[in-house]
Amino acid sequence: MGSFILDLLEFVVLAFFLRAMARSLGSRFHFPVFHVRTSGNVPPRPRSTETHQGEMARDPVCGMFVSTELSQKLRHGGETLHFCSRTCLEKFRKDTEHVAS
Repeated sequence: MGSFILDLLEFVVLAFFLRAMARSLGSRFHFPVFHVRTSGNVPPRPRSTETHQGEMARDPVCGMFVSTELSQKLRHGGETLHFCSRTCLEKFRKDTEHVAS
């Protein structure tokens, strides 16, 4: 029984040592991290090589900046709101309905 406990203790110490070594090596190499934000489960659209004219507007739901040419638009309270996706537009409409009632 004592041999089993000793083996288990050696395994735990080895696991901590390997974990520390992996962290040490990982901190020496910096890999870029990319965060892709999509709307729901919809895959992101491929980037277009053409440039777009127009202004940038902030989506009132998620805060993302979107081109006024490419955005989903909604007239609300005398102004035009711009949304990055149909999902954000529907969330805004749903919240507006709850506030209005």
